[in-house]
Amino acid sequence: MSTDTREALNRFLVDIFHSVLRNEERKLRQTGYNDLSISEMHVIEAACLLQAQGRNTAKGLADSLNITPGSLTASVNVLEQKGYLRRSRDPEDRRRIHITPTPRGLGAERCHRAIHEQMIDDVLGSLRHDEAEVLVQALEGVSRFFSSERTNDT
Repeated sequence: MSTDTREALNRFLVDIFHSVLRNEERKLRQTGYNDLSISEMHVIEAACLLQAQGRNTAKGLADSLNITPGSLTASVNVLEQKGYLRRSRDPEDRRRIHITPTPRGLGAERCHRAIHEQMIDDVLGSLRHDEAEVLVQALEGVSRFFSSERTNDT
């Protein structure tokens, strides 16, 4: 593979990662969730998803987000103070803590999901159908790579 291709791919990965995060954060602020960082939003998103699956324990969230329990505790403390999440003990096992979104957290998650839907619509709107299919196939390969990297890190 040529140096130009490698440099272009590196530039693309770095630029797109930062652009998506900046776009999400800007749109969250525009919709009234200006007290949330994108990292905090991803904790709320994980809590919503895992609650629907019945796996919204502290361990489940930390594992899902690939962060340490200590990092999760710090994030949940802040999000609890802001009114987005709450902790509760499992009635069947008092050692287990469930982390659930509040109505405010559910609203932020709906807004975040809508931001993602709009980004997808905007990207797909700029591509022909065949280009979109090739893009999805290529990104599936990139995703598999990073998923295996994440698995190898643990």
